[in-house]
Amino acid sequence: MKIEEKINTIRIGKNGITDELINEIKAQLNKHGVLRVRILRAARISKDRFSIAEEVSRLADAELVLVRGNTFILQKYN
Repeated sequence: MKIEEKINTIRIGKNGITDELINEIKAQLNKHGVLRVRILRAARISKDRFSIAEEVSRLADAELVLVRGNTFILQKYN
């Protein structure tokens, strides 16, 4: 099993970035330390993937590690 397969994944859908989404991201980061976030097509209508990734990392108080395609990796600040 690859390390990428072990990382939990959260999806950003048509509702975009909501308080519930940020709370879930914070909870998963506190539990696992690292989180993969996938941006679905419906969420990319008004913003590009880089601005979405930066906004989520800022709101979740997390470090943006990598943006690749429509997926980005967040890591809990130490």
